Amino acid sequence: MNNFDPLWAPILTHYELADNLRLNKALIKKHMKWLEPSVKQFLVCGTTGDGWILSDKLINDWLEILTEKNFLTDQNKILFGAFGNTTKEVLHRAKLIEDYLTDHTCEASFFGLTLCAPVNETITQNGIIKHFEKIIENTLLPISIYQLPQVVKCEIKPETLKYLKDKFKKRIVLFKDTSDEDKVIDSKIDFGDLKFLRGAEKNYFDHIKPRGKYDGFLLSTANCFGKVLREILKEVEENNFEKAENLSKKLSDIIRVSFDKGERLNFGNPFSNVNKAFLHVIFNKEKFNDLNCKTCFKNNIPGDFLTYANGLLVENKLINSLK
Repeated sequence: MNNFDPLWAPILTHYELADNLRLNKALIKKHMKWLEPSVKQFLVCGTTGDGWILSDKLINDWLEILTEKNFLTDQNKILFGAFGNTTKEVLHRAKLIEDYLTDHTCEASFFGLTLCAPVNETITQNGIIKHFEKIIENTLLPISIYQLPQVVKCEIKPETLKYLKDKFKKRIVLFKDTSDEDKVIDSKIDFGDLKFLRGAEKNYFDHIKPRGKYDGFLLSTANCFGKVLREILKEVEENNFEKAENLSKKLSDIIRVSFDKGERLNFGNPFSNVNKAFLHVIFNKEKFNDLNCKTCFKNNIPGDFLTYANGLLVENKLINSLK
């Protein structure tokens, strides 16, 4: 990847209020444009973007958005989640994406696939290797490998990643680790030019180079707090480490308490739900409780949770700076 930028957002998928679930394309485009100039790189249909459960039709709708003329520019980079429980399911999703891009042009400067290990808590490392080999040998786009044991119930060992990187060389460009255990990057194995993104929230300053080992972040909080994360990265780059650490602690505290509360909602993914709540409040100002905050489930984000999210932003003096 040329001109490496350390900040990515696993962009939320927004929905219309309709009998048949469909994308709210206007809100998706508004959200992505609002994030600029802080965030220009997006993982589409990742876990935060409901990628595990979206239908082929909704995936196709996402591809329509990304290839809409004059929407993205060469300043943007896109990763697209090709998720599924089995190798066969992942290949189906990857083919859907690549077939669409054969006939349509995305104006972003980079477009890659994000792949996870199969959902299988008893799989061997050899089984994981065969899974990735099968997919990579039957696709063309650059590859990002995603360590996501919370969902797939298995773990990619450092030696497994090393084997895959050595075999496929330039095809595998990124590794995202959301495990919060950092076993791969702590292994001291030489992965060549592979870039490492951390996906686990909290203690951002401690994990980014030079204090930490990661090249960048791919964080759900970038959906709403991209401006704050960009400021942390800027302060690090300018060696203002104390200021970067203070910003990191402030954001970590907000995310910790909001995600703890978000886990009590009885539906969906807390990463998606919490970020949707924050964004809904930011976009709708004083009217946030008069409008539904739609999810891909039957439930909308409850009004009391939206009020809680608003209170956190006001308390931390972020509500105006983020609008």
